[in-house]
Amino acid sequence: MKQLVITCRFIAHSYQGRRSTLGMRDELEWPPSPARLHQALISTALTGRHTGDPEIQSFLVALRWMECLPAPEIVATKLMDAARTRPRVAIPQNNYDKKSKLGLLSNSVLLAPSDKAVAHEDELAVSYLWPLVEPVTEAAAHSHFNSLSELVAQAPYLGRAEDRIEASAEISATDAVLQLDPFSSERWLPCEEFDETELWLPQPNTTDRLIARHVGIAMARERKDDVQRHLCRQGYSTQRAHARLPVVVSIFQLFPLGDDPDALPLSFDTDNPSRWRSPMRELAIRTAETRDFWDNADLACELISGHQPGNSKPSEQPHLAFVPLPSITASGKADGRVRRMGLLGFSNDSSASAAKDIYTTLAMTLDGEILNINGLDARLRLLDKPANQDAIWSQLVGTSRVWHTLTPVALVRGFKTPKMIPDGSRALTSNERHQHRQILGTALLRDSLRHAGMPERIVATCEICLTASPLITATTRAENYRAPNDSVVVNHARIEFSEPIRGPLLIGDRRYQGLGLFLPAK
Repeated sequence: MKQLVITCRFIAHSYQGRRSTLGMRDELEWPPSPARLHQALISTALTGRHTGDPEIQSFLVALRWMECLPAPEIVATKLMDAARTRPRVAIPQNNYDKKSKLGLLSNSVLLAPSDKAVAHEDELAVSYLWPLVEPVTEAAAHSHFNSLSELVAQAPYLGRAEDRIEASAEISATDAVLQLDPFSSERWLPCEEFDETELWLPQPNTTDRLIARHVGIAMARERKDDVQRHLCRQGYSTQRAHARLPVVVSIFQLFPLGDDPDALPLSFDTDNPSRWRSPMRELAIRTAETRDFWDNADLACELISGHQPGNSKPSEQPHLAFVPLPSITASGKADGRVRRMGLLGFSNDSSASAAKDIYTTLAMTLDGEILNINGLDARLRLLDKPANQDAIWSQLVGTSRVWHTLTPVALVRGFKTPKMIPDGSRALTSNERHQHRQILGTALLRDSLRHAGMPERIVATCEICLTASPLITATTRAENYRAPNDSVVVNHARIEFSEPIRGPLLIGDRRYQGLGLFLPAK
């Protein structure tokens, strides 16, 4: 199979393109989105030229063909942790300070952070690959190739003006571009669910709309419409290691009953979310027991309740987790409150399709239901947007080598610290018992990572540190999450993997109740 490949190599070995995320936060856009390439080619075609020029028309015809292609695969240089720099950009301030003899504030120059992507050793480059599956598509690619390759070669930059590039296009009959060193590059694939990042793509008529936007004159006190109005979003994901992923993620908020359209959702302390989780779980189980709702009532009851149908034995297959999601600020720190409840539906591969239907039906059934929490009636509301667009969940499914617990991990099975040395001649000191607890807890956590589906090469090489103290601002000590009269061992944990892994990361003995939820380190 042949493929159209456009490769951009950054001359200065750095890239500073930005994108706006949820909450209007700017972050480094790596890899650069295909729409950014499309806009750069449009800019190259129009700059200093008249749209009536025959050569320009051939360029625009090629771009109109490109905008109708499916989302490309992307091969980009892998950014090493130490290579992602944060230079400081000076912002002069002219705030007058009456108390200062100089008349200006003593810190009249602020330094704002600005991410920059740089390669660790090799050159910084990105390649966009469009598979030419159909013969008609391959023939069209050959017919437009001369115009397209000339336009690509003329493109001066990708991203900001300082992100200058050398670009080339080719129609390749092999996967040579994909046979890059896995330690220096990574492959990004279009996906619909559990995407690591969302990139902008052109869509039909994007070229003509952007040309009209380019030549149009904005009236006084008006501005041109945003470029994003003419683009579409596409999820992308790498082939990074990850634990078992949920087949369905449903996120709920709880609102007080009333007619106030501006009412804020109810919130709870991070160490007592069971006030919300327990009645919600009871409502879900009652729904599961209504057999008329389901094509496979036994499977629905087992997946939702976590117990085998007809008895109280725990289910032997992955099932539904009720996970309180602590609110996280823009800087990646908890604020001490829980305003969302995530229903994470897990399943075996063999029953994934049926499980997805069951979890989706349950979420729609619970939407609008009323919960009674300590005498207060409140209404459940399902978020009306995909989970990956939620400001909280999008942080939990990030990618990192280092992960910290938002809620402590629970260690139940086989956790027993000895009191005597093996020959029984003397008692262990408190320090020796602490070391035993660390060793045993680390081993149990590794077993939990394996049970959650993490690859063995990742489990065997990761570094685990257990502590009772919180690792994220506004979270509390581990023992505060333990229910009264409960003997479960709970610990906050820091896990450093040998390579970046993709979230969500939910491990431990009581992960289906929300314990053992991790946040990627920034």
